[in-house]
Amino acid sequence: MAGNFTDLDLSKHPDSEDPAVVDAAAGRLEKQKEDIADKVANAAEEIERLRLRQDELEYAKQALEELNRKQDSYDQGKKDILASLSRSILQMEKDEVRAARMVELLGSTRAKFKDLLAEIHDIHEERWSESEFEAELDRALALIENARMVYNKSVAKIDAESWQRGERGAGELAPLDGPGGSSLANKGFGFWLKVGIAIALPIVLGMSALAAAYLWVSGGW
Repeated sequence: MAGNFTDLDLSKHPDSEDPAVVDAAAGRLEKQKEDIADKVANAAEEIERLRLRQDELEYAKQALEELNRKQDSYDQGKKDILASLSRSILQMEKDEVRAARMVELLGSTRAKFKDLLAEIHDIHEERWSESEFEAELDRALALIENARMVYNKSVAKIDAESWQRGERGAGELAPLDGPGGSSLANKGFGFWLKVGIAIALPIVLGMSALAAAYLWVSGGW
């Protein structure tokens, strides 16, 4: 009976497992490890592919941003230069017209000043006789005042035509006052009466002389 008990106990607790079962279990574990390794490798490859794709997209993004910046710079630069050129051309055309008027005005003013200069140089104080000294002085003074009046009027016209004020040099034209800072506007009636007489007297005397000569020649005397 004891022998039966021993046989029964050994059948329930074998000393070793079935080799086929052990091999199958080991194969499943190995295959599972291989599957996991493949999945890890695939995941790593996918990560690398996504990283490369991200780099490509980032490069493309930077290229598009640079292209957009260049386009904005081109559009703004084109707009600015077109506006500047158009504005400058219009201003130059206006300046050209004004410059032509200024050249014409300067030419006529220069000729006028040369005539006045010749008239003033033609005054010879040393030839004035004592009896005619005051009359000659009044006539010369009238000539000087007339030259000053023409000068101031011409300077005012040139100043009115000047469009680039503030850029003149040391030779800038300026109005002239009379001696002692007085101007023509401050002269009284007596001064202008003397001026008128000084200017008109030679004319009256000349016409009287011509009339006398005519009457003498025609036998009226």
